[in-house]
Amino acid sequence: SAYKELYAQQESIYFALFNEVSVAKSLLEQLTLVGQGRPWYLSSLRAMQKYISVDLRGSGRIEAAKLLSQRSADDPLEAIMYLTSVGVPSNTYDTVRELRVARGARLGAFQRKFPVIGITQLYILAGVELFSFPLLGAGTVQLSEVPELPTVSILELQAFLFSCLCGAIMLVLRIIQELWQSSGGVFNVDEELQVMVFGLEEELELRVALADRQAFFSGGAADDT
Repeated sequence: SAYKELYAQQESIYFALFNEVSVAKSLLEQLTLVGQGRPWYLSSLRAMQKYISVDLRGSGRIEAAKLLSQRSADDPLEAIMYLTSVGVPSNTYDTVRELRVARGARLGAFQRKFPVIGITQLYILAGVELFSFPLLGAGTVQLSEVPELPTVSILELQAFLFSCLCGAIMLVLRIIQELWQSSGGVFNVDEELQVMVFGLEEELELRVALADRQAFFSGGAADDT
């Protein structure tokens, strides 16, 4: 069913995001341990910032095909891989490759698999069902009372059942549509993603500021000599 398919996709998105953020944190730690004091350290941190702000935070808003079709020069992970692959590839190089695999899993999970026409067909089916209910019940209008419930008219009973049917159908359709939306819906991962990325961004900003300060003082010391 549509609900089962969309719920499974939403579950895979959560798993992919948690995995990718975990690998991204490992990469940041490795960049600091291996690259601190090296010429490419600050550039790799800035590339990491671009990856988080544009790529990771843009999950669900930017189409996966557009992200994957960008040039290698515009890919921040490609830049980090190039910077860390000078000489003999280190463990950082392997972590970048692992992060790219995790990003591919996340983009694949976010890729919309239930087409727009499927949502349209569900609304059409719901409309047909709702419009057919009064027509099918028109033949019982002549009955003024329900034999089992003498104090309740058939129209009152039909009105109650029709209202319940309308409410149930609209509730199901809205839940399916919210699951179908990549971002901006009730069941999306926007809030969880912001929480997961917040600590990573804060730590990254501190390390970039520290690297900038070290680069400034090292440059000043070189000028003095």
